Amino acid sequence: MSMRVSVDPELCIGSAECVRIALGAFRIDKARGVSEPTDLAETADQVDLEEAARSCPTQAIRLEPA
Repeated sequence: MSMRVSVDPELCIGSAECVRIALGAFRIDKARGVSEPTDLAETADQVDLEEAARSCPTQAIRLEPA
């Protein structure tokens, strides 16, 4: 199932846990110092996305069915 993935830049602290857990689905925007979903995020493994969202220290990641 496709997921709509977003990251709240106001909450994100750039810990990069999501980048480590869901390889290819997130990247760090170096200019802003926050994570953002890549084009691959919507079709990434759902289990990895859910783990990334749970592991986010500020709960900045939102997942919704696409």
